[in-house]
Amino acid sequence: MRKCDNFILLFQVSCSMLLLLCSGCKQGCVTEKYQGKRDNVIDARQKVKEIVIKDVLIGGISQLNILNDYPSIMKTAILIILLVICPPLYSKGSSSCLNEDIIRIDIKEAKVSDFNSLVDDISCICLKSGNRSSFDSCIKMARYNDYLYLMVRTIAGNKVVIYKNTGEFVKEITFSDALLVSSLAIVPSLQQLWVVSRLKILNKFKLDGTLIGRFSLPFPIVDLVAADNQNFLVYDGGGPNNIENHHIALTDFKSIHNVFLKSINKKKRPFFPQNMFAPDVNNSNLFIFPDCTDTIYLYNAKKEEIKPYYYLDFHGDFLTRDMYPDGGFSDKEMSDIITKRKYIYSQYCFYQASGRLFFKLAGKQDDFCTIKLANNTMQLFNSLFDGYLPTTYNPFIGSDGQCLYFIIKEKDLVKHYQKNKCTYPNIKRLLPFLSENKSNWIMLSIKIKNSL
Repeated sequence: MRKCDNFILLFQVSCSMLLLLCSGCKQGCVTEKYQGKRDNVIDARQKVKEIVIKDVLIGGISQLNILNDYPSIMKTAILIILLVICPPLYSKGSSSCLNEDIIRIDIKEAKVSDFNSLVDDISCICLKSGNRSSFDSCIKMARYNDYLYLMVRTIAGNKVVIYKNTGEFVKEITFSDALLVSSLAIVPSLQQLWVVSRLKILNKFKLDGTLIGRFSLPFPIVDLVAADNQNFLVYDGGGPNNIENHHIALTDFKSIHNVFLKSINKKKRPFFPQNMFAPDVNNSNLFIFPDCTDTIYLYNAKKEEIKPYYYLDFHGDFLTRDMYPDGGFSDKEMSDIITKRKYIYSQYCFYQASGRLFFKLAGKQDDFCTIKLANNTMQLFNSLFDGYLPTTYNPFIGSDGQCLYFIIKEKDLVKHYQKNKCTYPNIKRLLPFLSENKSNWIMLSIKIKNSL
């Protein structure tokens, strides 16, 4: 009789716990349904710690030991209940608390604003290359000490051009694998310039452009950023090859410390982003906006973890990774998506300046966007300074935390102000010395008003 009472009591308690767990799953936040499909943030080290620390397996074994005196049918019933109850205790994906801090931003609630209202001032740097270096567009830029490091695109591929802060030409760095040069970064702790090429080659240079050496990597990367003095966050490009079945890793290039964003592997080839890492200048954290993702992530440097921060609700108009068919879209299908503007198929120009995140959409919407970090509000812009509409694919090429760097051809700047009033003194002083027939490049340093 005592055994039966114990069984009934255990059964009632187990059923009560099961009902509570099931009801809790229905009360998750609005972004819970997107976590499994798009975020897939897995902290490998924490997962191992949970198995050891939470004693889930020990508890399960101790409960199963009391079943020895019961008939087999009762054992089976209780075992099923325990198997249903126990997984939520150690399964990270089922917990809605992982999503409670994600901030949802509705694109339909974003207001169209005037970009000029955010600008404090604009200064100009004329890049004096002469015949020593020419290029068609600029992909990204790093500014360090007294030098500008530009990764630029030509018909032959990509290269790096170094200038002084005054615009004086210093050096051009070319590569035999120029078509596969994807990223550059300054490593302050080593006083070096790093350039990624061929997905697995790391080209290291002194800050003056002198080659140190070319090093082969054990995993593919297309973009990287310094996470601290020793470690780097690297991105694999989202193609068929990945980093331990994930897209992002924290590494010192001797070993992999952590991996994030579980790989979906739906693309035929990797994507080379212009910039997907935006450092938060107020601390050592980083914002991350991967391609084919409607979520902006935050890397916490102290905890060495990545978690979703903003979910951008485009109401189905944003082409996300989970919408890709297995093997990716065919060339014709992707061409139709782009030419017919079926979706927002890309985002770029992702930077942080003065308490705001900036990025550009391409496709069904092609607005410039900014998110104010202080109140999590989004604004859209149809044009930039004094109504200028960029002709290049990637007009913003960098940020120092306060200024956005913008590159424009001399003739395009002149032609714009032949039809529009100039409201910025530094540009106004420069215009008389420019010609509408010259294709020299001018870098604009756009200082953003502090919004913190």
